Amino acid sequence: MKPVLNMLLTSTVAMVTTAMAGQLSMPPSFTVQSDPETVLRAYPLGLITKQAAFSHHGKAIHTVILPNGKEGWVYEVGIKDARTYEHPTKQKHTVYETEPGNGVRTYTLEFDSKGVVIDVLYNEQGRQDGLTALQVQRRFRGEAPVKH
Repeated sequence: MKPVLNMLLTSTVAMVTTAMAGQLSMPPSFTVQSDPETVLRAYPLGLITKQAAFSHHGKAIHTVILPNGKEGWVYEVGIKDARTYEHPTKQKHTVYETEPGNGVRTYTLEFDSKGVVIDVLYNEQGRQDGLTALQVQRRFRGEAPVKH
């Protein structure tokens, strides 16, 4: 009896997983080769949960609280220099360092209070040169920008 129940449970989970996978639109990957505007335009805002973002993009390099109070997960793609430093205890640590403007792109996923991605912030040359998925998607649809 137990093997039959296990088989039924396994097949039910497989069917539900397959059905849910068909409903969830996966976001584009953050890569050096991808055009940032294409990535921002294609990102499915309002659909991707934290769990789905983690599954797709992996662990963020760090999390931040954005100026609007929302949580953000920061991802970097591009060239980083590996440097090894020796700690006073003689233990060695390898750190990946980069300077703004050397080809490293940052994408920050902005989450709402329910843990769903509501925007993606893109920066390449520092904090003030970026785009957001909302801006790109509104422009693509021909909508006027929102005035603050």
